Amino acid sequence: MCTALSIKSDEGKYFFGRNMDLAYTFNQAVMIIPKSFQFKDKVTGNMITNNRAIIGMGTVIDNHPTIADGMNENGLACAGLNFAGYAYWEKEPVEGKTNIGPYDFIQWVLSNHDTIEEVKKDIENIELVDISLNEKTPCPTLHWMISDKTGKSIVVEKTKNKFAFYDNTVGVMTNNPTFDWHLTNLNEYLYLTPNYPNDTKWSDQELTPLGIGAGSLGIPGDFAPASRFVRIAYIRAHMTSVKNDIQAVTQFFHMLDYVKMVKGGVITKDGLEDLTLYSSCMDQQEGIYYYKSYDNNRISAVDMKKEKLEGKELKIFLYPTTQDINYQN
Repeated sequence: MCTALSIKSDEGKYFFGRNMDLAYTFNQAVMIIPKSFQFKDKVTGNMITNNRAIIGMGTVIDNHPTIADGMNENGLACAGLNFAGYAYWEKEPVEGKTNIGPYDFIQWVLSNHDTIEEVKKDIENIELVDISLNEKTPCPTLHWMISDKTGKSIVVEKTKNKFAFYDNTVGVMTNNPTFDWHLTNLNEYLYLTPNYPNDTKWSDQELTPLGIGAGSLGIPGDFAPASRFVRIAYIRAHMTSVKNDIQAVTQFFHMLDYVKMVKGGVITKDGLEDLTLYSSCMDQQEGIYYYKSYDNNRISAVDMKKEKLEGKELKIFLYPTTQDINYQN
């Protein structure tokens, strides 16, 4: 379970990020992968060289960095969201293709491209292969939302039937089923409005709204992917003006809170509590990664432009797990 989002400020700058909904931690932390950093490709055995500096939330498994969401130094951003039951990976490498594990797809996107058009052009040349990082870490079941700093966005999905990308005309994404289904499903909710409804009359009975918010009566309030997709698409479509970076970041996190998972709301079939482990917001123009965690909802920020963007070593930042309260007396 996850939700991804892209918004635009009044200054024309774009912000991209996501809720990571998960029942467990994965030793996550914000990391910077510099240009020239190298690691071993688990599919081919060759060494991969990072071509662009990347900042994002991820983890390191057997000296192999994997990214859950991030952006590169030129503002291209990507997030992987759960796509269980739909995602399909090839069992063996495909001749004539660039074969990678699905856990390396974000790195491939961000290391080699700056725009959506570049990704669209190259995506037909790659293949995703079911080769795990190690015996304890199976391949993730994912699909991806990618956005550049001009606001163009796509969703990439590989199912058993096809490897496809879709232009993302609503600027949001959740989980199952496929993205085209979610777009069609929005037609069921075209009556929703933030405006106050007019009084009406049924037969001889006068009808009037019972309170503020009646225009959105019927919007789904549960945690299912289809419902979260409707809610985040609705709130994005009716987003009010955000004049500057701080307003944009603040509004972004409020919007993600609208589809946030809270402890006790969802129990997985394994008996675990699903929750929003962290929320992220990336300033694609300035290269700043903002985030907050379930256990510390103060916004933290890492500015990649303040760090060395070329080198051989990862830089990993401390992940806050204790609540930070501003005591005023």
